[in-house]
Amino acid sequence: MPTLISETDVKLERSDLERRIVLPREVGPDGFIVQPARAPGLHLSGLLKYVAYASRISARVAEVADEEHPWRWALGQAFEEFAASLYPSMVWQPYECQSPVIMNCDGIDVRNEDENNGIVLCEFKNNRAKKYSGADLIKKKWLWMSQGLGYCLGYGTDLVEWHVMSVMHFPDPVYTKYLVRFSQEELDGMRNMIEMNRQGAIYAGYAE
Repeated sequence: MPTLISETDVKLERSDLERRIVLPREVGPDGFIVQPARAPGLHLSGLLKYVAYASRISARVAEVADEEHPWRWALGQAFEEFAASLYPSMVWQPYECQSPVIMNCDGIDVRNEDENNGIVLCEFKNNRAKKYSGADLIKKKWLWMSQGLGYCLGYGTDLVEWHVMSVMHFPDPVYTKYLVRFSQEELDGMRNMIEMNRQGAIYAGYAE
C-alpha cells in the first residue's frame, strides 16, 4: 500500500497570484502555441487503459476519451496551467521518457527530501467530485496510483504529489495536495505489469 506522507488543503491568497510565474511556451511564426509532438508508440496512458479493460478493473477508464468530453479536458488543462504557475521551483512539462514505456509527467520538483535526490513528481487533476481523503485517494483512484507508479519508474523516484481541485464543494472548490511515497515492491510490481501487458496493448490498438 502506498504511504501517504502529507495531505494539505491549499489556501489561495492575493499574494500568491502576484508571485505566479509565466509558464514556458513555444510560439510559432503564425502566433499560435506550438504543441510538443508526442512520440509514436505505446504510451503509459494507453497501456493503463488496456489493463483496465482487459482486467475489468474499470471499463469506464478504458472507454472514456478526452475527445468525447472536451469541457472536462479543457477544465483539467486550465487548472493544471494555473496551479503550475504558482510553483516557481517546479519544472512544468519537463521532458518525455521512453522507458519502460513512453510517458510525460506534468511536473518535476526538487526538494530537501532524504532520498532520490529530492525528486518529487507533480500531477494535476481536476476532480469532478467532493474532496477525497488521502486514504480514499490511494484506495479508490487506481488509475492515478498506477500512473504515478509508472512515472516513478521513468523519472527515477518514489515520490508523487497529486494536486487535486475538487469542484463539488460549496461555495468554493477545494484544492488539496497529497504527497505519496511508493515502496520498491510496488515499483517492481508496476514494472512487471508493464512488461506483461505491453504486447497485448499494442495488438489491441492502444499504441499511438
